[in-house]
Amino acid sequence: MLSQQIIDTVKSTAPILREHANAITALFYQKLFSAHPELLNIFNPANQSKGEQQRALADAVIAYAEHIDKLEALGQSVKRIAHKHASVQVSPEHYPIVGKYLLQAIGEHLDLAQEDPVIAAWAQAYNALAAIFIDVEQTIYQENAEKLGGWHGFRAFRIVEIVAEAEQVCSLYLAPCDGKPIATWQAGQYVGVKVELADIEHQQIRQYSLSNAPNNQTYRITVRAEQNPNDPAGVVSNYLHQLQVGEQLMLQPPTGDFVDDSNDSAPIFIAGGVGITPLLSMLLNRINQGEDVTKLTFIQ
Repeated sequence: MLSQQIIDTVKSTAPILREHANAITALFYQKLFSAHPELLNIFNPANQSKGEQQRALADAVIAYAEHIDKLEALGQSVKRIAHKHASVQVSPEHYPIVGKYLLQAIGEHLDLAQEDPVIAAWAQAYNALAAIFIDVEQTIYQENAEKLGGWHGFRAFRIVEIVAEAEQVCSLYLAPCDGKPIATWQAGQYVGVKVELADIEHQQIRQYSLSNAPNNQTYRITVRAEQNPNDPAGVVSNYLHQLQVGEQLMLQPPTGDFVDDSNDSAPIFIAGGVGITPLLSMLLNRINQGEDVTKLTFIQ
């Protein structure tokens, strides 16, 4: 439980963090990867190169500072981030490392000594937030491991079918190499896919929505090959397009909180391009459940 003094101190930093957040997070990642290059195995370099990861962290830090006195407002954001963390196997031991370099970056950029009351307050606030994430993520891991056909960590899957869907878009049907059942999923969820590329030092993990209706036999991911195969955003998608039936991929269990949990009997699905994939799973799932397709509206 954070004291009122800690809450007030952290909340008071929100305006200055909003002004300097992008610079602080850029410095943070520089320090983090310099000291722990092994963490490049779980961070998406495409998001790093485009600044998306820095912006996402900056937004999260600002939101935490602004809402630290009413954390229930951050519940959905925490859940979404925790599911993303689970898809790349973030572990409790990662949090002290991240906290160390985040505090260093805040102190260095704002010219604050590490013993400054602001840094001390943020240290306690960070530890409290880390505990929340660890708890949520451990629950996700446990639920995924204990469900029928579930597992923890990465599991080997074999490509059993490849279907060309459109120009530069194909679907890969994946079955477990061990022949055992697979965990079903909520329509809209995704899997973390890990690949190791010959010309890239660190493993690459990307998230792909499951595009078929939930079942216990196969996962289907539908992948668009990015135009530039050498761009960080395109190396994995183009690699997947080169694979053949029989080759293997390593998958995390399905995660994600963007799911069709509505009781609406006449929903409207709106998607653009390959972003159709999670909604397609939702649509097919509703059809499998016997819903009247004439009541479903699908706009692409």
